[in-house]
Amino acid sequence: MNNIYEFSTDKVNVFSLVLDCSGSMGSEIDAMKDGLRMFKNSFNNFSEASSMSVSVNRFTSYVESGAFQSIKDFDTHYYANGGTALYDAIVIEGERLLSYIKNVNERTGAQIKATFIVFSDGESNSDERYGKNSAQKVLAKLNAQKVTTVFVAFGGSMHSNFGKDLGFIATIDVVDRKKLASFMGVELSKSCKEQSKSMKSLGSNFFSKAANSTKSEKYSQKTKQVLEDEDWLNDI
Repeated sequence: MNNIYEFSTDKVNVFSLVLDCSGSMGSEIDAMKDGLRMFKNSFNNFSEASSMSVSVNRFTSYVESGAFQSIKDFDTHYYANGGTALYDAIVIEGERLLSYIKNVNERTGAQIKATFIVFSDGESNSDERYGKNSAQKVLAKLNAQKVTTVFVAFGGSMHSNFGKDLGFIATIDVVDRKKLASFMGVELSKSCKEQSKSMKSLGSNFFSKAANSTKSEKYSQKTKQVLEDEDWLNDI
């Protein structure tokens, strides 16, 4: 599927989600599918949805790139197998995001706020093309262009300090695996909405407004309700 280049306004919000699909995520396949579906549904009737472009990218021992699409075409499929080509994914998808931003600007002259979100539960172990230094250089390029770079460390084996060391501006730890679906569908959604409504990139404050307005300890209690009642999501 081709990238989209037509938007309803000249203020465009671009999101690149880079998801770890390595074998260690095997027990979370259903939770991630639920979370991605919740995330997508939460943008129903969202006023800025027509100005958004989202790319969902997946990596195991290789990188599977997704087209930049409207949120209504958001791809919620998920699988888990293989290793963790984290550095390859950061470099490939980071460069692809920069290229897309340039193309959108050249074609439309739009003002673009971009967010690069990488989700991983383990350190890199299967890279074939790039290493840590290359990943750090790409993140520096993204940060220099005022792209909000976000690292989500999931589970107990990965920590947000890993992302900070690479150069991510905003980082968060999601230690409790039982809260995966609600994190994806509630907190991440809330933060992306706040980014879309903001006049400038949120940077290191990417998660702060969502955290202040949504109590994390209540996520797991609300997840079942959210999955059954999309109208509740639309009010987030």
